[in-house]
Amino acid sequence: MTYRFDGFHGRALYELNGLPEHVRDGPLLERVLQLLESPWDAVPERPGQSFTRQAFFGKDDQGMLTFIVNEQTETLRIVDILWTG
Repeated sequence: MTYRFDGFHGRALYELNGLPEHVRDGPLLERVLQLLESPWDAVPERPGQSFTRQAFFGKDDQGMLTFIVNEQTETLRIVDILWTG
């Protein structure tokens, strides 16, 4: 099943504007597309919680996404982006 992208929300909107274009259009986009196919291929943000997850992206995992998976609506919403590159 492929999940629908519900966009960048909250802090992720602000942080998205600060990312270099080659990161937004390259490793970030690639990882988002992978997560839409396999959102469970990421770690829970906290033990015992499954809907808020974190995934790494970029060369040497220089970036991290925090996102919310909604099983009922089959959507994925990105709420935080960290880029250390």
